[in-house]
Amino acid sequence: MATSDRGYTILLSHLHDPASKLPLATIQAALAQHLATASPLPTPLAATAISSPLFLSQPFTHQKLQSFSTAFRHATHLKYRSSLEKAKTRSKISSLLGRTLQAALGQWVTDVSKGVHGGHPVLRLAALSGLLLGVQDVKAGDVQEKQEGIDVGRAKSGVEDETIVALAEVMDAYAYGAGTSSSSGVEEWEREFQPAGQGTFSDICGVQSLISADILSLALILASQSLPLIAQDKLKVLPLANLAKLLTSTISSAFKGGAFLSSASASVTLSPQHQVHISTSSPLAQTLHSMPTSPLTISIASLSRLAANVLALLIDSPSSHLYYGMRIISECFSTLQGVAKHVERDWISCPLANVTDLDIASDSKDLSKSIWTNLKTLLFSNIMLAEAVLSASVFVPPQPSDITPASLAIQTLHILSNLSFVISEFGGVTTTTRGFEHLKKTFYLALDILAQGDEELGESRVRAESYVQQLCFSLSSQRAESAATPPRRAKLAFALASIEQLVPVLSDKCIRDWVWGICYPHLSDPSYREIYESSHSVVLAIFASHAQRQQNYLTGYRISDNARQSSRSSKSVEEPTTRRVQPRKQRLAAKLLAGITSPDTVENVVGPETEDPCKETGKGDQSGHPATFVKRMIPFYASCLIDKTDDHVAQNSEDEKLNTPQLRLAYSALVRSASVSAHAGDGPQDETFTLAWYCVQLLLDTIRDLLATGQSSMPKGKGLGDNENGSMRLHRLRLMLISTVSSLPLSLMLRALDEIRQDIAAFPNDDSGTDKSGNKEKKTELVEALFSELLEKTGDREKEAAMIWWYKYRPIIVPEPREDQLKRGSLSSSDSRISKEIEEEGRTSSDNAIAAGQPILSRL
Repeated sequence: MATSDRGYTILLSHLHDPASKLPLATIQAALAQHLATASPLPTPLAATAISSPLFLSQPFTHQKLQSFSTAFRHATHLKYRSSLEKAKTRSKISSLLGRTLQAALGQWVTDVSKGVHGGHPVLRLAALSGLLLGVQDVKAGDVQEKQEGIDVGRAKSGVEDETIVALAEVMDAYAYGAGTSSSSGVEEWEREFQPAGQGTFSDICGVQSLISADILSLALILASQSLPLIAQDKLKVLPLANLAKLLTSTISSAFKGGAFLSSASASVTLSPQHQVHISTSSPLAQTLHSMPTSPLTISIASLSRLAANVLALLIDSPSSHLYYGMRIISECFSTLQGVAKHVERDWISCPLANVTDLDIASDSKDLSKSIWTNLKTLLFSNIMLAEAVLSASVFVPPQPSDITPASLAIQTLHILSNLSFVISEFGGVTTTTRGFEHLKKTFYLALDILAQGDEELGESRVRAESYVQQLCFSLSSQRAESAATPPRRAKLAFALASIEQLVPVLSDKCIRDWVWGICYPHLSDPSYREIYESSHSVVLAIFASHAQRQQNYLTGYRISDNARQSSRSSKSVEEPTTRRVQPRKQRLAAKLLAGITSPDTVENVVGPETEDPCKETGKGDQSGHPATFVKRMIPFYASCLIDKTDDHVAQNSEDEKLNTPQLRLAYSALVRSASVSAHAGDGPQDETFTLAWYCVQLLLDTIRDLLATGQSSMPKGKGLGDNENGSMRLHRLRLMLISTVSSLPLSLMLRALDEIRQDIAAFPNDDSGTDKSGNKEKKTELVEALFSELLEKTGDREKEAAMIWWYKYRPIIVPEPREDQLKRGSLSSSDSRISKEIEEEGRTSSDNAIAAGQPILSRL
């Protein structure tokens, strides 16, 4: 006991000594031990600690405040363990009649909380934060010791309340400009009665402001550790708007306001070995060395998490305060965007932006890694805030305001665009591999909100088009030399990925005047793979959107037509009736199977084919037809994909360009858009589907040209299988042709199937195993692809006719040796599926199948 009393006395002596030489960790351990074992109450020791000159001495430091907070947290752990040990030795009577373990621990927490009451608000916040963290730890229990947790119940609620009060007092005392209080905690008018001291009044105010900013930052770090443990309803009593601004400003300060790379250009030099070198005495190196040890950088994760929670609470506020909360969020996003812009501008001018890891000197690699660590941390922080805000803004009702969820989504996209060079290190936003999932969620959530817009207010398209125009203008205004740098390429890839998702809500004029100019230069240049594929994705999105709009128009026309017919049937016969649109003409099966207009007549539909559709119409085209530009794109893009050009500059269907699945998907979408383009919204229907068959005929001509010129492996003849690349290109073109089947109308589908049948039938039936050109495997792949196309991708109306055609020509497509395998029961996977489908259809002969299909064709 004497030893214990002596230790207590020594602790008190060091607490009252502001210049104590005892290590802070030792004082922390002693304080935690005596708080847990103080008898009868810990209240006096808690009061002594919070008013002690050691911890109260200015200036406050992060180490001192964290040590003070940790002492209270560890004291809770020690009290919990000692209470468990005492419970094991208690008799049954004392256990039944005495206080429960939960009540005893809860009373101790309340007594400690009373001891810190009335102390300095910063120290109170530190003590209460540590106490709250300790209570949360105790509730979770000790997994290693297999001890169950204890919930202190109402005692925790009291600590939560005191923590909120302490934070509010800190904000009142140190948040400069947050209220009428000055940074020193006194009213402005009282400054006149304070001693002037040395220096001018403005100098004193400047020093006080810096000191207050540091103290406030340290207090926010403490709050970020404990406030997430407090119920959301209690946090709403805080001045959330001011707290959001303070947290955002603190996050900005952690990254020097985005200026931590400002000295990069002057600090990076070229070594005699022509490697990038960063001197250890340069300003950049000193900045990078100081940032990892900064308390703000160390606590950036918890600060960002608290900021995200506060911003989300601003949205989840009463309707009367919603606009004010949205405005505060917009201001916070503007601060973050300013940081991102500054970082991007400094990085672009930095020599490190254009070099690889091999070009950096070995003694500078650590500094280079430190730069990227800070950049990625900045991205993580922005993603955390944006994700929380956008997830909450989805439930905001439409309101006539200049700040809406759509405007917040645009700010988020601008921030991500500024940091696109960092995003590229994670594979970009379009990568299909598992990576930064929160980045993708935030990116696509922002695009969804922007695409949806404020539809009820009639602004679903305005903001999206404005954002796309800003992107395209900034990219078009770049100089050629700067556009080729890695940061600019990353920005372009990000812009293309954004535009692809917004295409469905963009007008045809915006696509023609802005989007097409960004995509066109990259459709045939695979030097930068992500940009190359993203450009094609945007074009495919344009075709898909066009096809969907045409389909919606046709559906709406049929519904309105049926309604008009129903209305006319209920009227008198003598009443005149008028129709705004002529009805679709019925076509017989004979006409469906008849010849289609030659591709040479495509000019009658869309005008002459040009290299760039914009050159023919002009960006100022006012033709009035919304589908004119897309229809002009079809011949160009068909040639771009299969290289049916004179100079063969764009070899998109060759190796190392678009792969086979990409080519098949692209050409299928192209043909689908060409097919629906025949149904003009304000003109006569093209019953021959000229554009659709033009795309098919272009493929057929290219395949025949390759076979005729011997550039690929001809199924028949000798000496034509030496060019392996040509052979693979021909095989891809054949698969592309098969992929168009499900996108064609029934009439063209049957004609295309006959062309495919003739091409597949030209393969030799060589079962000897001496086929060195791989024709047998290629033919098998073609047959399986064709059957899959007919079975899985054709529509309900076309499927029956397709299966009738398949059964009729199956003996030609599937060679005779496979029929023998069918009898023996050793079927390939495709033949097994084919046989099963035939059995389900109950077809017994080709004649019966054709007879059964005639009524279907006659009704079309």
